[in-house]
Amino acid sequence: MIIEVRDLWKDFGEGPVVRGLSFTVEAGEVHGLLGPNGAGKTTTVKCVVGLLRPDRGAIRVAGREVPDDWTYKELLGYLPENPSLPEYLTVGEFLLLMGRLKGLEPREARDRAEEVAALFGVEAHWERLIHDLSKGTRQRVAFAAAVINSPKILVLDEPFNGLDPEAQRVAKVLMRETAKAGGAVLVSTHLLDSVERLCDRATILSSGRAVASGTISEILRRAGLDEGSTLEEAFINIVRGSRGRTG
Repeated sequence: MIIEVRDLWKDFGEGPVVRGLSFTVEAGEVHGLLGPNGAGKTTTVKCVVGLLRPDRGAIRVAGREVPDDWTYKELLGYLPENPSLPEYLTVGEFLLLMGRLKGLEPREARDRAEEVAALFGVEAHWERLIHDLSKGTRQRVAFAAAVINSPKILVLDEPFNGLDPEAQRVAKVLMRETAKAGGAVLVSTHLLDSVERLCDRATILSSGRAVASGTISEILRRAGLDEGSTLEEAFINIVRGSRGRTG
């Protein structure tokens, strides 16, 4: 397996945000992390990429212990929910900087920067300051930066925020290609229709716990629904049921 989360707990002082969460992401898989607002998705993602240290539990990425063994970051592309970009760099300067920070040699960094800029349709903004870009264009630039090192593992938190349909299509193709090449993708999103078409498996969180995990068909059965039902219907049934059990 590429990502393994076991009995993860995280508390910021007002009660646990993540409560004994376990799930895995296998090689060749796009895995959706779903849940209502406040369910613990972003906290989980930040623990996986090493930005937060778990209070309890274990996380392994590509066989490395997180956050103690930082070598897994060479394989990782991470897109946060609200990317903070350096506003007074140009798009080109930022992408070149990210390439160098990811360990690419200068010529390789420029080649990859130009490649991902074209892939996400921001090559025309190469000389523009990030400060002057629209929200959607900034998201394209952030996504381009996240994949500049051709990562084997993608961890994406609400990656479709602000993206138009064309950019969403590019992102989804890239995610599928990453998985097809033997890598893995963990994507946290509210867009259940995208998950239904894109993800091989998903984990649903409620109040920091995993209340369902498996293929879309397995989640539908867990919700007591047939194959003609939607993931949205299953999600609502499962989350409502979990609140009833814990309330």
